[in-house]
Amino acid sequence: MISSTNIKHLLLIIFLSANAFQATTSCFFARKYRVQVVNRLPSNNSSLILHCASGDNELGRRTIYAGQTFEWSFCASGFSKTLFFCHLWWGSKDRAFEVFNSKHSINDCTSFLCSWSAMSDGIYFQDGQNGELEKRYDWN
Repeated sequence: MISSTNIKHLLLIIFLSANAFQATTSCFFARKYRVQVVNRLPSNNSSLILHCASGDNELGRRTIYAGQTFEWSFCASGFSKTLFFCHLWWGSKDRAFEVFNSKHSINDCTSFLCSWSAMSDGIYFQDGQNGELEKRYDWN
């Protein structure tokens, strides 16, 4: 006969294993979103410095060049309070903005890909690879 202590230990092992598997493979009760920042600046002055983070994830400061993309993914649901921001620098110009906020991005990123492009006249948003580019911000 199996004791109740052994059953509890077995259930705990199953629970922990399932959580570890889930954390590495998929989003449980949530959707997987991708955010990308694309450098679409003129190639003669192409260096774009960016720093992106959330309250839980520090993605670091990076430099990407004309045609390059920085991308990351995460899980979010309509019940989550997920917020990512980026600060971009291009020469003497800069702009800080939210790249994903679960309060409104779930409606904006219906393809689950929020794409942001740095262009010479400002920052553009695109829902997915084939969405329409929409200017959201001017450079400061």
